[in-house]
Amino acid sequence: MTLKYPMCLLATLLSATTLKANATVLDSRDKPFNEYSWVTTHNSYEKINQNLKEMPAQLNDGVRGFMLDLYVEHANPRPEARIKVCHKQIACYGPFAAQLKNEFLPFLQRNPGEVITLFLETYVGRDDLQKVFNTLPELGDVSFDPAHFAADQWPTINQMAARNNRLIMLADKREVAGDYWVRGKKITVLFDQDWIVQNHWATLGNAASSIESAHNWSCPTRWGNLPLSTKAVATSTGKQWKRLFLMNQFHPGTSTIFDSAAYDNNLTYLKRREDNCGVKPNYVGINNYKSGETERYTSALNNGGIYLYEGPKATRAQDLICVIPVRPGVVNLSANGCENDEARSMSLSGVAKGTRIQLYDNASGNTQDDHMIVDIMRDIGIHERVVLPSFEADVSNSHYRAVYNRNNGLNGKVSRVVIGKTPTDFSDATVAFYEGNNASQNLDCVIPFNFQYTMKLSSRYGCSNDEIKSAKIIKAKAGTSFTLTGSPEGGYSQGRVSVQIMRDITSPIVIPTFNSSYSNADVKVTNYKEPVSGKVSFAYINGAP
Repeated sequence: MTLKYPMCLLATLLSATTLKANATVLDSRDKPFNEYSWVTTHNSYEKINQNLKEMPAQLNDGVRGFMLDLYVEHANPRPEARIKVCHKQIACYGPFAAQLKNEFLPFLQRNPGEVITLFLETYVGRDDLQKVFNTLPELGDVSFDPAHFAADQWPTINQMAARNNRLIMLADKREVAGDYWVRGKKITVLFDQDWIVQNHWATLGNAASSIESAHNWSCPTRWGNLPLSTKAVATSTGKQWKRLFLMNQFHPGTSTIFDSAAYDNNLTYLKRREDNCGVKPNYVGINNYKSGETERYTSALNNGGIYLYEGPKATRAQDLICVIPVRPGVVNLSANGCENDEARSMSLSGVAKGTRIQLYDNASGNTQDDHMIVDIMRDIGIHERVVLPSFEADVSNSHYRAVYNRNNGLNGKVSRVVIGKTPTDFSDATVAFYEGNNASQNLDCVIPFNFQYTMKLSSRYGCSNDEIKSAKIIKAKAGTSFTLTGSPEGGYSQGRVSVQIMRDITSPIVIPTFNSSYSNADVKVTNYKEPVSGKVSFAYINGAP
């Protein structure tokens, strides 16, 4: 069957660009740094636990946080090679200085707007680190120094870029942290417990498991004297900044790509950990960063997201199907990391007023099948959670206006989501026709009501001849009208009905039958003697944008 769309919907679909599954994009770089979230790799240097990708590839894939273990090789006479990046000294992956010089610094130079954070687990002394830094004075050009910024809140990413303070280094020992001077340039290493909180990393168990019950997504603090609810950085910093939160979600021993995708980095379980922690993560520490949905999760934390749930009411206990970043475009669920034909409800975070979300049963967006239009009525904050409990009811409240065009059910059948803008005029005016009275039985077709035209019902927009018995006016401008006749040539001898729109309609109203006349504040329906419900063959449409 040839798919046909109302003109307003067709324009939306043609103008939208297909969203990437793993686009690393920030909608704004003018928020304080503590309001962003970043994919962070645990034991970043271990290719076997990072999809066989070394750190330059991770950087290019959007990773911005790196956990590195540093050990000193005392016998090495070369200061630039004195500190090695190793895993318990069992396996070493090269000098720390070489990774700074050849991997992190070049990336920062090529990408002047990006910020990198290094979490250093240090088995080295301050003198050892000083000798390494002495060989890298250029670190002073990009080192993040809190003293360069105001005391009341974290700088924005744009402010950090303007000062070129874009390499944050945090160490786990106070004696290693502090300021290092190299040729008149300052390199700053922050003591992590002054600036961040983190959950204990061991709760998932040492080894990966394919058994869900073996996983533990509880969220105890790593540092007993620093509850995760600790809001401010240490007073000794001289700042009133909010603490950053590193959310650990990995097996400290071994991880498998399957287990990482199915459990550790799965959206449901990332959200479960976040909910148990009670704090939005700034860094999400994981293994196998390309497996699962961590990038999509952090993108939604940064920019806002549409969270699709497997069951009704978007309750936190149920599985999440996926999260869709709030950017204009078309999302075919099966092609974007989402389970097709599963979602039954959704929650919204960080969605701007004037956003339109359209959900379709049909993967191509055919409006002859079930679909819902959701218009956002106010700015929904990034930290809010507004729930749409079902995809099968019209709802209007202060948060959103949802219009459901029913055929045979949309819950558990969503295949396509289109994100765009709500028109501020009547260019999206439409009328839905149904096979039964009172907009019951099957949805026959949806037609545009934003311009003037005539049509045989069997020839346009998928409408059927001699089928429709009622209508649902989705949106219409005052003064517009339509006339339906039983004659396939538009004559009046086989019955006709006219519907006049008396005032602007922005919330749906139902014309329960075409066989009777009535009027109210919304419409005036005039039936000219002959029954026409179930006999409609021709339409005169007098719409206006």
